[in-house]
Amino acid sequence: MKTLSIISIILILFITSCTKDYGVKITKPGADLILSKMQSGNWSGVNVNGDKLTIGGSSQNTGNYTFDVPVLGLGGIYKNDNGNGYIMTAPTGNGLYVVEINEDAKKAVDAILDVLDDEGGEAVIGNLLDTIINNGGNGNIDLNPDKILEGTNLPPEKRKEIENILANSNGGFSKGETIK
Repeated sequence: MKTLSIISIILILFITSCTKDYGVKITKPGADLILSKMQSGNWSGVNVNGDKLTIGGSSQNTGNYTFDVPVLGLGGIYKNDNGNGYIMTAPTGNGLYVVEINEDAKKAVDAILDVLDDEGGEAVIGNLLDTIINNGGNGNIDLNPDKILEGTNLPPEKRKEIENILANSNGGFSKGETIK
């Protein structure tokens, strides 16, 4: 009888410990991470105050923007306060990548992140930004999937899906620059 009581108590403790919510939550990088990265940056003509970004000076992307969504832990998307499009930003070693994107390009970035979740997403978005910046961001950018998916080791079905997303977003990225 005593053994049965001990076994019952152990079972109750085991079941309770396995089902209790200890309040630990798994989260992705949030807006506060991106905004703190932006606020700690020191780029000529760029000012970040809360969720507001102002780019001035001789930048192609001069204007006032409001933070819209984070792009993994890499950067963020800001909506133009004039209502005409977005910019995607990413702090780099000594500069700030800024790329103007239209609604279709924003949907493409969102779709890429949805397809990739955290696995490989930063590499794809990073390669996408590099491709745009290296091509001058003039709107006629060759979104070569081989370059953008380089080093990601994606399964064939995800790779094909990203290739389709990139093909459908062609022309949606422009005015790529690095502000130092």
